[in-house]
Amino acid sequence: MVSGTQPGDACLVCVPPAGGAAGAYWTWTQWLPPNIDLLLVQPPGREDLYAEPPEWTLDQLHDQFTQALADLPDVPYHVLGHSMGSLVGTHIATWLAPVRDLRRLIVSSYRPDPSESRFSRVFPGGKIDEIDMAEFAALSGIGVEEWRRLPAEFQEPLTRRWYADLALSAELPVPSEPVLDCPVTAWLGDRDFMTDGEMTAWSKLTSGTCEVQSWPGGHDYLFARPSPVRERLIELIDPGLRG
Repeated sequence: MVSGTQPGDACLVCVPPAGGAAGAYWTWTQWLPPNIDLLLVQPPGREDLYAEPPEWTLDQLHDQFTQALADLPDVPYHVLGHSMGSLVGTHIATWLAPVRDLRRLIVSSYRPDPSESRFSRVFPGGKIDEIDMAEFAALSGIGVEEWRRLPAEFQEPLTRRWYADLALSAELPVPSEPVLDCPVTAWLGDRDFMTDGEMTAWSKLTSGTCEVQSWPGGHDYLFARPSPVRERLIELIDPGLRG
């Protein structure tokens, strides 16, 4: 589930949103400085892991992360997750913090509210064939008519990916007390599903600082081209500051 490029002076770990894949971040190599390494989390059932079933668990990811840890360079780390990837990224950050220099957790377009279940909203009956297309369209950005025009051979694997990822998010624990001591940066689109105030709840996860910043766009603002966050992200990572 984990892949990367050659070691640099700092490492950015990126986790894709529900239904997404590591490839969502590959275009970032076009504008990130070459000395910032990308370590991408690839969920099963997509891209190079397409042949695998899309279901996955946090334990599976932790096992693969543990196996990869020995090969991870001893450089400053930043973890960034978008949407559901923010929740997965939080757990990855807690694994990294004791063994590497974790500088920052960046969470995007996800509110840490344990009562919020996008799984139950998109799949209200808990079954894969009981999908709420209006809720799915709002979350995925795929319009209802656009979805209906997709051939069945595309609809089926996409539905399975979303079902697997949202089911995982419904099961993951949401920390309610400090589990990190690094700064947390919370980002969202200014036309997102949530408000700046809701994102401040991420401050509970760290004994460090927490800042909230909004960007132009909706839920998928992060992947606009050019990405609105590029200059700020490079500023936050700043591989010249080695402490």
